[in-house]
Amino acid sequence: MTHPINVRVDLQARAAYVCYAEGRVVQTIDVWKDGWVAADLDDDDHVLGIEVLGFDELTLERARSFATERGLAFPANLAGNFASA
Repeated sequence: MTHPINVRVDLQARAAYVCYAEGRVVQTIDVWKDGWVAADLDDDDHVLGIEVLGFDELTLERARSFATERGLAFPANLAGNFASA
């Protein structure tokens, strides 16, 4: 399982970016059409990072599921430490 190399959090915007690898983003895809989760991909369709807008339980679960399906570890503490901030 690949772990994030960096996690940036903006509490005021209630947003986070979970970075898995450095590289050139060639495509950003919507992970969840009804919410605010997107993934940046490189030339080989590898996930470079996952952006989460909103710390509600459903949004975080969608991001976590997307990461898990691709063999990526998603920070468990996003929900616990930031959801009530």
